[in-house]
Amino acid sequence: MIRTIAGTARISTTIIKDGSVAGRDAYCKKLENKFFNKIEKYKRSQFDYIGKNLKEILPTKIIQVEKYPQNENIYNGAVVLGCEVKKTIPADVVGYIVMLKTGTKKNHFGGVSIEVLMHEIHHLFSYFTHPKVPSRIFKVSKLPTENNFEKFFVENFQSPIFPKKCKEQTQKMLEQEKEHQIDILQHIRYKLMDEIGAYRSGEEYAHLHRMKHSKTPEIQTDSQIQVLFLRDKLADITEMLKSVLKKERDIIHKNIMADIN
Repeated sequence: MIRTIAGTARISTTIIKDGSVAGRDAYCKKLENKFFNKIEKYKRSQFDYIGKNLKEILPTKIIQVEKYPQNENIYNGAVVLGCEVKKTIPADVVGYIVMLKTGTKKNHFGGVSIEVLMHEIHHLFSYFTHPKVPSRIFKVSKLPTENNFEKFFVENFQSPIFPKKCKEQTQKMLEQEKEHQIDILQHIRYKLMDEIGAYRSGEEYAHLHRMKHSKTPEIQTDSQIQVLFLRDKLADITEMLKSVLKKERDIIHKNIMADIN
């Protein structure tokens, strides 16, 4: 039987112990702190140390760390689902590939901005502790459609367009995907929640790093969570999902009553 997420790409609830969302979040944070404290001990940093320390923290999991090509101008980092070309493990997702752009001169580790690094580290550990997220990403990526949902998410939810416009674009897209609306909305909701956590982590650890290593005053800037209106967009998507689920339940109830009568 093929499972979606292999044991090498998730952390068991027997280890996390508290399987609630709050419990999984707390375990994710524990792993982030462990990784950050490890890299902070280095007087000199190298890119290869990122993967080395991840393997020390999660030795039985499949994690690959790679550099983004220097001509990649869109992303500073990403965590990609790792799927085997030849199936040796009975699962669709067996691990994760962490892609990071190097070349940063200040507040960095191995040339990777601390903020970007810890943003992507949050995604990585969140996928391990919340396997529903990568599972939903994989499921939506396999839908029979021409829509590119990752591109749609980046262009609308990970950009500073206003929530109203974002909602309109989403409703327009959903009209083309009537059979998959619940899966798509759940996918977007999970990703928004994960992005809020990742931006929070990236900014928090970058602040801690600067406090320790920089003598110049920190310039106060707005959080990307506010700049991208992520919480407002999450609220809109949550309401849209509730509405679609209610319609689906009403249809099921109507069909059941029709069969009874």
